[in-house]
Amino acid sequence: MVQTKLKTLREELQPKVTQEDIAHSAGLRLNTYRNAEYGKNVSYTTAMAILKALNTLRSERGITDIDLKDLGLSIV
Repeated sequence: MVQTKLKTLREELQPKVTQEDIAHSAGLRLNTYRNAEYGKNVSYTTAMAILKALNTLRSERGITDIDLKDLGLSIV
């Protein structure tokens, strides 16, 4: 499976953030988040929920926010 930039962005966060952490923060099922991370098509709504959750985690760590295009998702 092709992995998106999303996985790299998640793995760069310290302390460690799991797929489950982001899925929960985004209000998504774990499988939905995993599908996004592995390059499967996601809805715009799902992509925005992931972006918001990831930017919240980044902000808590003093890291600059990212844009939707930075996630490398396949949005349908």
